Amino acid sequence: MKAQRGIALITILMMVALATILAATIAKQQRVTAQGTASLIHQNQALLYAKSAEAFFSELLINDANNAGQIDHLQETWAQPMPPFPIEGGVVIGRLQDQNSQFNLNSLVQSDGKTVNVAAQAWFERILARVDAPIELTQAVIDWQDQDDELSGSMGAESSYYQSLGQGYLAANREFHDISTMTQLRGVENMLYQQLKPYLAAYSREQKVNVNTASAWLLASIDPKLKLADIENLLTQRRGQLQHWQDLNEFWQTPPFDQVDASIRSQMNGLLGVQSNSFSTQVEIEFSGYKRYMQSQLKRDGAKIEVVSRSLAPF
Repeated sequence: MKAQRGIALITILMMVALATILAATIAKQQRVTAQGTASLIHQNQALLYAKSAEAFFSELLINDANNAGQIDHLQETWAQPMPPFPIEGGVVIGRLQDQNSQFNLNSLVQSDGKTVNVAAQAWFERILARVDAPIELTQAVIDWQDQDDELSGSMGAESSYYQSLGQGYLAANREFHDISTMTQLRGVENMLYQQLKPYLAAYSREQKVNVNTASAWLLASIDPKLKLADIENLLTQRRGQLQHWQDLNEFWQTPPFDQVDASIRSQMNGLLGVQSNSFSTQVEIEFSGYKRYMQSQLKRDGAKIEVVSRSLAPF
């Protein structure tokens, strides 16, 4: 009888202990669930703030299209820095960047997806030369996006090359959507990519580089004889006086661009303009102890804005 009572007592104690553990586990799970729910609510609210900032930038671009859409320059409202915007429990930080201020990787291939754009190829080779990179790397950039499997040259690379690597993959055979893809290309090391990154973008093939928003470095790459310091001084002076080019004729008549070889000028006329219609936004939300990021690519067509892509990855 004593042994039975002892076993019964042990059983009861075990049941009490089990009940205590279960109760503690349930209480902990409820706390975790409540915290998770609060976190999810805060993250969703931060995303709404980010989309609101994107909508704000879109409205700026629409307003610009309705009032001065034929010429875009850095004195316009859309080009001004957005100050941090306070919200309850945090702040919104946003930036609108003109992609037409950068060389378009997609311009290296014509709209048919097969034919090389010789003028764009020549310009990109001059850009590579400016950073002492082999100009033949242009071939790898072309092969990555053209729709055939034929090599563009000795430094070209199609799917057969990329599949032979340790972790094989295929060439995209379509337009670039993000310039970070360049790091997957044959011969493009990260150091070279970081050097080129400020001057490159990926947008619609039919669009041109805007001379009113392009950097001095990119404009200097038009012709090897152009000196970066001269163009930096020119842009500082013009932008300080709130000046911008009305068209390419005025641009080519401005020293030192009036020194550009006629053959290069003829090529560049199809690649340069004074309009911008591709933009990227970067929005950072600090809200209730959380950080949320959103990058968007916007394409303007008249007074309409298309969101080409969104990414929630940190930038």
